[in-house]
Amino acid sequence: MMDWTQILAQLQADAALQPQLKIWQKQPHETPLALFRNAIIVAANQAALDYFACLRTEIINAALYDFAPRLQLNGQSSIEQARRLFEASVAKPQVQEWLHLNRDGKELPTRLYLYPVKLHDDVLVLVRFQHLDRRSQPRRTRNDEFAAIPRGVLSGILEESAEAVAITDAHNVILAVNKALCRLSGYSTAQLLGKSLTVLEVADDIHQQECSTALKERDFWQGEMFKLKADGCQFPAWQSSRRIIADGTPYMVTIFSDISDRKRLENRLTEQAMYNVLTGLPNRRHMKKLLSEALEFNHKHADAERLGALMFLDLNGFKHVNDCFGHSMGDRILQLVAARLEAGCIEMADIARMGGDEFTLILTECQSRKEIRWFADQIVKLFDTPFELEGQKFYLGTSIGISLFDGEKISSSQLLSQADTAMYCAKRSADHIMFYDKSMSDAAEHRLKLLGDLRHAMSLGQFSIYYQPIVKLKDNHLLGAEALLRWQKTPHELLEAADFVPLLEETGLIVSVGNWVLEQACRQAALWRKEDHPDFTISVNVSPMQLEHSDFVSQVKQALKNAALPADALALEITESALLHYPQQARQTLENLHNLGLKVTIDDFGTGFSSLSRLGNMPIDGLKIDREFAGQLDSSRGRKLCHAIVQLSQALELSYVVEGIETEQQKAVLQDMGEGQAQGFFFGYPLHPQQFALAHFQARVVR
Repeated sequence: MMDWTQILAQLQADAALQPQLKIWQKQPHETPLALFRNAIIVAANQAALDYFACLRTEIINAALYDFAPRLQLNGQSSIEQARRLFEASVAKPQVQEWLHLNRDGKELPTRLYLYPVKLHDDVLVLVRFQHLDRRSQPRRTRNDEFAAIPRGVLSGILEESAEAVAITDAHNVILAVNKALCRLSGYSTAQLLGKSLTVLEVADDIHQQECSTALKERDFWQGEMFKLKADGCQFPAWQSSRRIIADGTPYMVTIFSDISDRKRLENRLTEQAMYNVLTGLPNRRHMKKLLSEALEFNHKHADAERLGALMFLDLNGFKHVNDCFGHSMGDRILQLVAARLEAGCIEMADIARMGGDEFTLILTECQSRKEIRWFADQIVKLFDTPFELEGQKFYLGTSIGISLFDGEKISSSQLLSQADTAMYCAKRSADHIMFYDKSMSDAAEHRLKLLGDLRHAMSLGQFSIYYQPIVKLKDNHLLGAEALLRWQKTPHELLEAADFVPLLEETGLIVSVGNWVLEQACRQAALWRKEDHPDFTISVNVSPMQLEHSDFVSQVKQALKNAALPADALALEITESALLHYPQQARQTLENLHNLGLKVTIDDFGTGFSSLSRLGNMPIDGLKIDREFAGQLDSSRGRKLCHAIVQLSQALELSYVVEGIETEQQKAVLQDMGEGQAQGFFFGYPLHPQQFALAHFQARVVR
């Protein structure tokens, strides 16, 4: 890539940008600027490097979203928002507020100005970064204060300056040098005076030609170049050159300093920044560099028989190791994992540690998708043998997301994002291996949007409760109803609980939303008992997270008190999984609830894996037989299975409710099994309180 000054000089822009472009060409490193191709930085000036507090090697080939948090302040994905922003900016200039992070993790609220430009017919986007916290300060009009300073003082300053200074005439003949220049170059003043400044220049240094061209065009140049010492040794220097006209005579002032130490430090830091200290594997930055090189090679040497792949690995069960044995033990496990991956894969793949318990593998010489799948299976088998430390065996697994690449153009950041998305899908698959496809990104984006909307649903009053009747199987007599949460996401979109309750549990919102459902359901049941049905009971679903909450019993007591509802009119439905996580804590909570006088039933019974012995010891009152069993009543085996569950509840002296009854035939079969309760579309659909009242007893409802 060319020098930034050269790039600015060759950029083509529309007429509106030309005046500003000329200013930037005269002052190329004053304003933070970067040049992008498809959201990837291909060039940047020194001001941009300073803005992000990073080295040039760290910013080139990085994406805009690599210097940003995962989500912007508006809740949108940084990756998706950047993609849309650059697509729009190719057609016309854009302005966008953006939250950046510098290398140290410091937030940089920024306003981006994006301008479409061309460089050698290549369509690019020039971006200016403006810090939003910058305070505009009125500047004094600058006068020539140095005119009042005695000439001897200025001469002394130049002579004693730590930077090398040389003044030449129009023909580049040296007129004056200071002590620092003699010290750096190894020449004496007498040896230099009257000689051409080229004596200090490296003949093949392309930056020297850039400097000469820039001085002819705009009287100023600044940048890196190599200098030559008297003994023939070269050293890197940072040079500023300016042409000055004094009394009609042109002079050239050249100032430079030795940056050898800085370059060595940069190289050392770059090397240190490329490897993970704990495992010795390439780190995320190094991996992206390797991946970019592989993608570029495949693009330039496209071959229908060659296929590449990026594998994203996440360890299954590693969090348990950290939680139970501490991070020190976790670090040692990671070292063993890295060693095992290297031993098993190093000849076929480039391995890197991304951070935490995440690793990546880059495969470049595969022949088919089938071969890549075989390789992924071999990696999974590496984890069949436990890791042993201090006499303890640790059984870990891995989930692998795979993104493929061939000769088509794609960025390393996009490929990494695809593999990451596939990995999260792999965690939910049976064999923990998934290849990326576009539907995964669509699903992830939809899920992210749904999460954002869900956080505001409560404050916007979008949640409501529908009620489905529960009846006696014997005579269809109404006993009560189950309270079912609904989300009116839009005026035309009503979501059932199964579509969003898992997200509520993931975010922890289920505790507050669940408490609201309990309060509303108790108030509604109390009103219907008072006005229409004195024995009406209400069933409310309880999440495992609610059951584990320390204040849950107090919340139930408060809900009953606020609604003036008798405890025996409330039934709480819990799932089998809620009893499995923390059985002792669950038992204590259920006993406290039982002591209040309310009923506790096991929801969706028959679909979990709870122990029957544990079930017999739990303080529960009834079972809700899952709708799957009602759907199998037309077969002999299905009827026997359902009858067995009914007999189990009768043996344990537990009431039972059969869910999912939709036909007269299903009801008749269940009536022959015993006196139980039923729920399903055959007896009534879930309805809004007002509709439920009109359908079942035409009563007033809670407002």
